[in-house]
Amino acid sequence: MAFARSIQKGQIPVGCQLCEGGNKIQWKCITCESLMCDKCKNGVHLKIGKDHKILNINEIGKSEGSKDTIKFSEVKCDEHSNQACCLFCKTCNKFICPKCITIKVHNGHELIEEEDYNKGTVQLTPKQKSKIKLEISKVYKTDLNNIHFIAVCSDGSLWIGDNVKSKLQHVKLRENRTEVITSLNTQIYGMAKTHSNNILVTKDETKLKLINTMTGEITDSRYDVKPLYPISVYVTSDHRVIIGANPVEELLPITRQGVVIVMDQEGKQLKEYEHVNHKKQLFSLPRFRKSSITKPLFSFPICVTCTSNGNICVVDMLDYDRRGRVVVLSPGGDILGTYTGHPDVNTEEKPFTPVRILTTPLDSIIVTDVDNHLLHILTDQGQSITYYNLRDMGILDPYSLALSSSGTIFIGCVSPKESPDTAKAKLYELNYSGF
Repeated sequence: MAFARSIQKGQIPVGCQLCEGGNKIQWKCITCESLMCDKCKNGVHLKIGKDHKILNINEIGKSEGSKDTIKFSEVKCDEHSNQACCLFCKTCNKFICPKCITIKVHNGHELIEEEDYNKGTVQLTPKQKSKIKLEISKVYKTDLNNIHFIAVCSDGSLWIGDNVKSKLQHVKLRENRTEVITSLNTQIYGMAKTHSNNILVTKDETKLKLINTMTGEITDSRYDVKPLYPISVYVTSDHRVIIGANPVEELLPITRQGVVIVMDQEGKQLKEYEHVNHKKQLFSLPRFRKSSITKPLFSFPICVTCTSNGNICVVDMLDYDRRGRVVVLSPGGDILGTYTGHPDVNTEEKPFTPVRILTTPLDSIIVTDVDNHLLHILTDQGQSITYYNLRDMGILDPYSLALSSSGTIFIGCVSPKESPDTAKAKLYELNYSGF
Protein backbone atom coordinates (compact mmCIF):
# COMPACT_ATOMS: atom_id res chain seq x y z
CA MET A 1 0.00 0.00 0.00
CA ALA A 2 1.22 3.52 -0.82
CA PHE A 3 0.39 4.76 2.69
CA ALA A 4 2.53 2.05 4.28
CA ARG A 5 5.41 2.83 1.92
CA SER A 6 5.24 6.51 2.97
CA ILE A 7 5.68 5.59 6.62
CA GLN A 8 8.60 3.29 5.86
CA LYS A 9 10.69 6.00 4.14
CA GLY A 10 13.84 6.59 6.15
CA GLN A 11 15.86 9.18 4.31
CA ILE A 12 17.95 11.68 6.25
CA PRO A 13 16.44 15.19 6.00
CA VAL A 14 18.49 17.97 4.49
CA GLY A 15 19.06 21.25 6.24
CA CYS A 16 18.90 24.72 4.77
CA GLN A 17 20.68 24.75 1.41
CA LEU A 18 21.94 28.31 1.86
CA CYS A 19 23.74 27.99 5.17
CA GLU A 20 25.89 25.45 6.94
CA GLY A 21 23.91 25.39 10.15
CA GLY A 22 21.59 22.54 9.20
CA ASN A 23 18.66 24.77 10.13
CA LYS A 24 15.07 23.65 9.65
CA ILE A 25 13.65 24.23 6.16
CA GLN A 26 10.69 26.60 6.22
CA TRP A 27 10.68 28.11 2.70
CA LYS A 28 11.15 27.10 -0.92
CA CYS A 29 12.20 29.51 -3.66
CA ILE A 30 10.21 28.47 -6.72
CA THR A 31 12.48 30.56 -8.97
CA CYS A 32 15.83 29.02 -8.01
CA GLU A 33 14.53 25.77 -6.43
CA SER A 34 16.32 26.50 -3.13
CA LEU A 35 15.13 25.15 0.21
CA MET A 36 15.96 27.52 3.04
CA CYS A 37 15.50 28.40 6.68
CA ASP A 38 13.77 31.53 7.96
CA LYS A 39 17.07 33.30 8.65
CA CYS A 40 18.43 32.80 5.12
CA LYS A 41 15.11 33.72 3.54
CA ASN A 42 15.29 37.14 5.19
CA GLY A 43 19.08 37.40 4.80
CA VAL A 44 21.28 35.97 2.08
CA HIS A 45 18.45 34.99 -0.28
CA LEU A 46 16.87 38.43 -0.04
CA LYS A 47 20.12 39.87 -1.46
CA ILE A 48 20.48 37.42 -4.36
CA GLY A 49 16.84 36.83 -5.21
CA LYS A 50 14.85 39.94 -4.39
CA ASP A 51 12.26 39.27 -7.11
CA HIS A 52 12.09 35.49 -6.66
CA LYS A 53 8.88 33.71 -5.74
CA ILE A 54 9.10 32.16 -2.26
CA LEU A 55 6.50 29.92 -0.64
CA ASN A 56 6.13 28.59 2.88
CA ILE A 57 6.53 24.82 2.58
CA ASN A 58 3.16 24.33 4.33
CA GLU A 59 1.45 26.17 1.46
CA ILE A 60 3.12 24.44 -1.51
CA GLY A 61 0.64 22.76 -3.83
CA LYS A 62 -2.43 24.35 -2.26
CA SER A 63 -3.10 27.21 -4.66
CA GLU A 64 -5.36 26.47 -7.61
CA GLY A 65 -3.40 25.32 -10.66
CA SER A 66 -0.14 25.26 -8.71
CA LYS A 67 2.70 23.05 -9.98
CA ASP A 68 4.98 23.72 -7.04
CA THR A 69 6.02 20.61 -5.11
CA ILE A 70 7.91 19.64 -1.98
CA LYS A 71 9.74 16.42 -1.14
CA PHE A 72 8.63 15.34 2.31
CA SER A 73 11.95 13.53 2.85
CA GLU A 74 13.79 16.86 2.69
CA VAL A 75 11.80 18.31 5.58
CA LYS A 76 12.92 17.88 9.19
CA CYS A 77 10.25 16.85 11.67
CA ASP A 78 9.36 19.57 14.20
CA GLU A 79 9.37 17.12 17.08
CA HIS A 80 12.18 14.72 16.02
CA SER A 81 14.89 16.81 14.34
CA ASN A 82 16.92 13.84 13.12
CA GLN A 83 13.92 12.36 11.29
CA ALA A 84 12.74 13.04 7.74
CA CYS A 85 9.03 13.65 7.28
CA CYS A 86 6.88 11.14 5.43
CA LEU A 87 3.29 12.42 5.74
CA PHE A 88 1.33 15.65 6.17
CA CYS A 89 -1.14 15.78 9.07
CA LYS A 90 -4.12 17.74 7.83
CA THR A 91 -5.58 17.88 11.34
CA CYS A 92 -2.50 19.60 12.80
CA ASN A 93 -1.41 21.38 9.57
CA LYS A 94 2.15 20.07 9.83
CA PHE A 95 4.61 17.56 8.35
CA ILE A 96 5.25 14.47 10.47
CA CYS A 97 7.81 11.64 10.53
CA PRO A 98 7.60 7.84 11.08
CA LYS A 99 8.43 8.34 14.77
CA CYS A 100 5.36 10.57 15.16
CA ILE A 101 3.28 7.68 13.79
CA THR A 102 4.98 5.12 16.04
CA ILE A 103 4.28 7.03 19.26
CA LYS A 104 0.65 7.53 18.14
CA VAL A 105 0.58 11.31 18.59
CA HIS A 106 -1.56 11.63 15.46
CA ASN A 107 -3.95 8.73 16.09
CA GLY A 108 -7.28 9.45 14.41
CA HIS A 109 -5.90 12.44 12.47
CA GLU A 110 -6.27 12.83 8.71
CA LEU A 111 -2.88 12.04 7.16
CA ILE A 112 -1.95 13.02 3.58
CA GLU A 113 0.68 11.45 1.34
CA GLU A 114 3.24 13.43 -0.65
CA GLU A 115 1.62 12.77 -4.04
CA ASP A 116 -1.81 14.01 -2.95
CA TYR A 117 -0.29 16.98 -1.10
CA ASN A 118 1.64 18.13 -4.18
CA LYS A 119 -1.41 17.72 -6.39
CA GLY A 120 -3.07 20.41 -4.32
CA THR A 121 -5.78 18.05 -3.13
CA VAL A 122 -5.26 19.08 0.51
CA GLN A 123 -8.03 21.51 1.40
CA LEU A 124 -7.47 22.92 4.86
CA THR A 125 -10.64 25.01 4.80
CA PRO A 126 -13.77 22.90 5.41
CA LYS A 127 -16.76 23.11 3.06
CA GLN A 128 -18.77 24.42 5.98
CA LYS A 129 -16.91 27.74 5.64
CA SER A 130 -19.64 29.14 3.38
CA LYS A 131 -22.21 28.55 6.14
CA ILE A 132 -20.29 30.60 8.70
CA LYS A 133 -21.87 33.98 9.41
CA LEU A 134 -21.01 36.82 11.78
CA GLU A 135 -22.87 40.13 12.08
CA ILE A 136 -23.11 42.99 14.56
CA SER A 137 -26.27 42.98 16.64
CA LYS A 138 -25.61 45.89 19.06
CA VAL A 139 -22.87 48.36 19.96
CA TYR A 140 -22.40 49.72 23.49
CA LYS A 141 -20.31 52.68 24.59
CA THR A 142 -18.52 52.14 27.91
CA ASP A 143 -16.86 54.32 30.56
CA LEU A 144 -13.53 52.51 30.16
CA ASN A 145 -10.60 53.31 27.89
CA ASN A 146 -9.99 49.62 27.26
CA ILE A 147 -11.91 46.38 27.69
CA HIS A 148 -9.28 43.76 28.43
CA PHE A 149 -11.65 41.36 30.22
CA ILE A 150 -15.30 40.34 30.00
CA ALA A 151 -17.25 37.94 32.23
CA VAL A 152 -20.99 37.36 31.73
CA CYS A 153 -23.22 36.79 34.76
CA SER A 154 -26.32 34.59 34.74
CA ASP A 155 -28.63 37.63 34.93
CA GLY A 156 -27.13 39.09 31.74
CA SER A 157 -25.00 41.70 33.48
CA LEU A 158 -21.27 41.88 32.72
CA TRP A 159 -17.99 42.44 34.52
CA ILE A 160 -15.56 44.34 32.32
CA GLY A 161 -11.99 45.33 33.15
CA ASP A 162 -9.39 47.86 32.02
CA ASN A 163 -5.95 46.65 33.09
CA VAL A 164 -4.14 49.84 32.04
CA LYS A 165 -6.32 52.04 34.27
CA SER A 166 -6.76 49.34 36.96
CA LYS A 167 -10.56 49.59 36.76
CA LEU A 168 -13.10 46.80 37.07
CA GLN A 169 -16.81 47.45 36.54
CA HIS A 170 -19.99 45.46 37.01
CA VAL A 171 -22.37 46.81 34.35
CA LYS A 172 -25.84 46.41 32.92
CA LEU A 173 -26.42 46.73 29.19
CA ARG A 174 -28.74 49.51 28.12
CA GLU A 175 -29.84 50.54 24.61
CA ASN A 176 -26.44 51.77 23.41
CA ARG A 177 -24.34 52.07 26.57
CA THR A 178 -23.26 50.34 29.76
CA GLU A 179 -24.68 51.38 33.13
CA VAL A 180 -22.24 50.92 36.02
CA ILE A 181 -23.54 48.95 39.03
CA THR A 182 -20.22 48.58 40.88
CA SER A 183 -16.80 50.08 40.17
CA LEU A 184 -13.56 48.79 41.71
CA ASN A 185 -10.06 50.23 41.48
CA THR A 186 -7.98 47.09 41.17
CA GLN A 187 -5.57 45.60 38.67
CA ILE A 188 -6.16 42.06 37.50
CA TYR A 189 -4.48 39.80 34.95
CA GLY A 190 -7.28 37.29 34.30
CA MET A 191 -10.97 36.84 35.08
CA ALA A 192 -13.62 34.08 35.00
CA LYS A 193 -17.14 33.58 36.32
CA THR A 194 -17.70 30.76 38.80
CA HIS A 195 -20.78 28.53 38.96
CA SER A 196 -21.94 30.45 42.04
CA ASN A 197 -22.01 33.59 39.85
CA ASN A 198 -19.03 35.20 41.57
CA ILE A 199 -15.88 36.36 39.77
CA LEU A 200 -12.51 34.65 40.09
CA VAL A 201 -9.55 36.92 39.26
CA THR A 202 -5.76 36.67 39.10
CA LYS A 203 -3.60 39.38 40.64
CA ASP A 204 0.09 39.82 41.51
CA GLU A 205 0.11 37.14 44.22
CA THR A 206 0.09 33.34 44.20
CA LYS A 207 -3.49 32.96 45.42
CA LEU A 208 -6.46 33.81 43.19
CA LYS A 209 -9.06 36.27 44.51
CA LEU A 210 -12.83 35.97 44.59
CA ILE A 211 -15.17 38.92 43.97
CA ASN A 212 -18.66 38.74 45.40
CA THR A 213 -20.92 40.02 42.61
CA MET A 214 -23.57 41.18 45.09
CA THR A 215 -21.33 43.21 47.40
CA GLY A 216 -18.16 43.80 45.37
CA GLU A 217 -16.09 42.43 48.27
CA ILE A 218 -12.73 40.87 47.29
CA THR A 219 -11.53 37.88 49.34
CA ASP A 220 -8.97 35.08 49.02
CA SER A 221 -10.07 32.05 47.05
CA ARG A 222 -9.07 28.44 47.75
CA TYR A 223 -6.95 28.35 44.58
CA ASP A 224 -3.22 28.83 45.18
CA VAL A 225 -0.46 28.03 42.66
CA LYS A 226 2.47 28.88 44.95
CA PRO A 227 5.40 29.24 44.16
CA LEU A 228 4.04 30.33 40.75
CA TYR A 229 1.97 33.43 39.97
CA PRO A 230 -1.35 33.10 38.14
CA ILE A 231 -1.97 34.98 34.89
CA SER A 232 -5.09 33.56 33.25
CA VAL A 233 -8.04 31.58 34.58
CA TYR A 234 -11.01 29.61 33.23
CA VAL A 235 -13.78 27.65 34.98
CA THR A 236 -15.03 24.54 33.17
CA SER A 237 -18.59 23.22 33.04
CA ASP A 238 -17.66 20.50 35.56
CA HIS A 239 -16.27 23.06 38.06
CA ARG A 240 -12.58 22.50 37.38
CA VAL A 241 -10.38 25.61 37.36
CA ILE A 242 -7.69 25.98 34.67
CA ILE A 243 -4.93 28.47 35.46
CA GLY A 244 -2.11 29.79 33.29
CA ALA A 245 0.84 30.64 35.55
CA ASN A 246 4.33 32.14 35.46
CA PRO A 247 7.40 31.80 37.76
CA VAL A 248 7.75 35.55 38.43
CA GLU A 249 5.45 38.05 40.12
CA GLU A 250 5.31 40.69 37.39
CA LEU A 251 3.01 40.26 34.40
CA LEU A 252 6.19 40.68 32.37
CA PRO A 253 8.95 39.66 31.62
CA ILE A 254 8.23 36.67 29.41
CA THR A 255 10.11 33.81 31.08
CA ARG A 256 9.46 31.03 28.55
CA GLN A 257 8.63 28.83 31.53
CA GLY A 258 4.84 29.15 31.58
CA VAL A 259 2.71 26.43 33.16
CA VAL A 260 -0.97 25.48 32.88
CA ILE A 261 -2.48 23.96 36.04
CA VAL A 262 -5.87 22.23 36.47
CA MET A 263 -7.49 22.22 39.93
CA ASP A 264 -10.70 20.71 41.27
CA GLN A 265 -13.46 22.69 42.95
CA GLU A 266 -11.71 22.43 46.32
CA GLY A 267 -8.40 23.82 45.04
CA LYS A 268 -6.57 20.49 44.80
CA GLN A 269 -4.18 20.24 41.86
CA LEU A 270 -5.26 17.58 39.33
CA LYS A 271 -2.89 18.14 36.43
CA GLU A 272 0.05 20.29 35.43
CA TYR A 273 1.07 20.96 31.81
CA GLU A 274 4.62 22.27 31.63
CA HIS A 275 6.70 20.28 29.13
CA VAL A 276 6.15 18.70 25.72
CA ASN A 277 4.72 15.23 26.29
CA HIS A 278 7.68 13.27 24.94
CA LYS A 279 11.34 12.76 25.75
CA LYS A 280 14.36 12.84 23.43
CA GLN A 281 17.17 10.40 24.15
CA LEU A 282 20.75 11.66 23.89
CA PHE A 283 23.61 9.40 22.83
CA SER A 284 26.30 12.04 22.20
CA LEU A 285 29.10 10.09 23.92
CA PRO A 286 29.16 6.33 24.71
CA ARG A 287 30.26 6.80 28.30
CA PHE A 288 27.20 8.90 29.17
CA ARG A 289 23.96 7.28 30.20
CA LYS A 290 20.73 7.99 28.39
CA SER A 291 19.29 11.29 29.47
CA SER A 292 16.15 13.22 28.71
CA ILE A 293 15.57 16.69 27.38
CA THR A 294 12.28 18.32 28.24
CA LYS A 295 10.98 21.17 26.12
CA PRO A 296 8.76 23.84 27.72
CA LEU A 297 5.21 23.86 26.38
CA PHE A 298 4.55 27.56 26.94
CA SER A 299 6.31 30.90 27.12
CA PHE A 300 3.59 33.01 28.72
CA PRO A 301 0.00 31.58 28.84
CA ILE A 302 -2.05 34.79 28.83
CA CYS A 303 -5.44 33.19 28.18
CA VAL A 304 -6.88 29.68 28.64
CA THR A 305 -10.13 27.91 27.84
CA CYS A 306 -11.41 24.37 27.29
CA THR A 307 -13.59 22.47 24.80
CA SER A 308 -16.44 20.17 25.86
CA ASN A 309 -14.25 17.11 25.22
CA GLY A 310 -11.52 18.40 27.53
CA ASN A 311 -9.03 19.85 25.04
CA ILE A 312 -7.16 22.73 26.70
CA CYS A 313 -6.68 25.79 24.48
CA VAL A 314 -3.98 28.31 25.38
CA VAL A 315 -2.96 31.69 23.99
CA ASP A 316 0.80 31.71 24.43
CA MET A 317 2.53 35.10 24.12
CA LEU A 318 6.05 34.77 22.72
CA ASP A 319 7.50 38.29 22.88
CA TYR A 320 6.86 41.83 24.06
CA ASP A 321 5.26 42.83 20.75
CA ARG A 322 2.37 40.43 21.52
CA ARG A 323 3.45 37.97 18.83
CA GLY A 324 1.95 34.67 19.86
CA ARG A 325 0.36 31.35 19.04
CA VAL A 326 -2.50 29.09 20.07
CA VAL A 327 -1.59 25.70 21.55
CA VAL A 328 -4.26 22.98 21.87
CA LEU A 329 -3.58 20.05 24.22
CA SER A 330 -5.44 16.81 24.74
CA PRO A 331 -6.45 16.07 28.36
CA GLY A 332 -3.41 13.78 28.51
CA GLY A 333 -1.05 16.57 27.48
CA ASP A 334 -0.39 15.69 23.83
CA ILE A 335 -0.13 18.66 21.46
CA LEU A 336 -3.11 18.39 19.12
CA GLY A 337 -2.29 21.55 17.19
CA THR A 338 -0.31 24.76 17.22
CA TYR A 339 -1.75 27.74 15.34
CA THR A 340 0.53 30.65 14.48
CA GLY A 341 -1.83 32.68 12.30
CA HIS A 342 -3.20 32.48 8.78
CA PRO A 343 -0.63 32.94 5.97
CA ASP A 344 -3.05 35.15 4.01
CA VAL A 345 -3.10 37.81 6.71
CA ASN A 346 -0.30 37.11 9.20
CA THR A 347 3.18 37.87 7.93
CA GLU A 348 6.60 38.74 9.33
CA GLU A 349 5.65 42.41 9.06
CA LYS A 350 2.15 41.85 10.52
CA PRO A 351 2.51 38.84 12.83
CA PHE A 352 -0.26 36.97 14.62
CA THR A 353 -1.05 38.82 17.89
CA PRO A 354 -3.58 36.64 19.76
CA VAL A 355 -4.81 37.89 23.13
CA ARG A 356 -8.11 36.24 24.09
CA ILE A 357 -9.72 32.90 23.27
CA LEU A 358 -13.06 31.15 23.78
CA THR A 359 -14.83 27.99 22.61
CA THR A 360 -18.36 27.82 21.21
CA PRO A 361 -21.01 25.17 22.05
CA LEU A 362 -19.94 23.43 18.79
CA ASP A 363 -16.33 23.38 20.09
CA SER A 364 -14.96 25.83 17.56
CA ILE A 365 -12.14 27.98 18.93
CA ILE A 366 -12.33 31.77 18.48
CA VAL A 367 -9.27 34.00 18.87
CA THR A 368 -8.87 37.79 18.71
CA ASP A 369 -5.84 39.05 16.75
CA VAL A 370 -5.73 42.57 18.18
CA ASP A 371 -3.07 44.36 16.12
CA ASN A 372 -4.49 43.05 12.83
CA HIS A 373 -8.18 43.62 13.72
CA LEU A 374 -8.95 39.96 12.99
CA LEU A 375 -11.04 37.17 14.44
CA HIS A 376 -9.68 33.66 13.77
CA ILE A 377 -11.97 30.61 13.87
CA LEU A 378 -10.34 27.22 14.48
CA THR A 379 -11.37 23.60 14.94
CA ASP A 380 -11.26 22.00 18.38
CA GLN A 381 -7.70 20.88 17.57
CA GLY A 382 -6.41 24.27 16.50
CA GLN A 383 -6.72 23.94 12.71
CA SER A 384 -7.79 27.05 10.79
CA ILE A 385 -11.37 27.15 9.51
CA THR A 386 -11.50 30.79 8.47
CA TYR A 387 -10.87 34.31 9.70
CA TYR A 388 -12.82 37.58 9.73
CA ASN A 389 -11.39 41.01 9.06
CA LEU A 390 -13.31 42.90 11.74
CA ARG A 391 -12.09 46.21 10.35
CA ASP A 392 -14.49 45.62 7.43
CA MET A 393 -17.31 45.51 10.00
CA GLY A 394 -16.12 48.71 11.70
CA ILE A 395 -14.59 46.89 14.68
CA LEU A 396 -11.06 48.08 15.50
CA ASP A 397 -8.57 46.72 18.05
CA PRO A 398 -10.64 43.69 19.16
CA TYR A 399 -9.34 42.33 22.45
CA SER A 400 -11.63 40.54 24.92
CA LEU A 401 -14.21 37.83 24.19
CA ALA A 402 -17.19 36.27 25.95
CA LEU A 403 -20.26 34.20 25.11
CA SER A 404 -23.67 35.37 26.27
CA SER A 405 -26.35 33.05 27.61
CA SER A 406 -28.54 33.99 24.62
CA GLY A 407 -26.04 32.69 22.07
CA THR A 408 -24.24 35.85 20.99
CA ILE A 409 -20.57 36.83 21.18
CA PHE A 410 -19.25 39.89 23.01
CA ILE A 411 -16.11 41.57 21.70
CA GLY A 412 -14.48 44.24 23.83
CA CYS A 413 -12.10 46.65 22.13
CA VAL A 414 -9.13 48.69 23.32
CA SER A 415 -8.17 52.25 22.46
CA PRO A 416 -5.13 52.81 20.20
CA LYS A 417 -1.96 53.85 22.06
CA GLU A 418 -2.12 57.42 20.77
CA SER A 419 -5.73 57.92 21.94
CA PRO A 420 -6.51 60.61 24.55
CA ASP A 421 -7.77 59.66 28.01
CA THR A 422 -11.22 60.82 26.95
CA ALA A 423 -11.46 57.98 24.40
CA LYS A 424 -14.02 55.35 25.41
CA ALA A 425 -13.87 51.70 24.42
CA LYS A 426 -16.74 50.05 22.58
CA LEU A 427 -18.38 46.75 23.38
CA TYR A 428 -19.87 44.82 20.44
CA GLU A 429 -22.51 42.11 20.56
CA LEU A 430 -22.51 39.85 17.51
CA ASN A 431 -24.83 37.16 16.17
CA TYR A 432 -23.04 34.15 14.75
CA SER A 433 -23.85 30.80 13.12
CA GLY A 434 -22.04 27.88 11.55
CA PHE A 435 -19.30 27.47 14.15
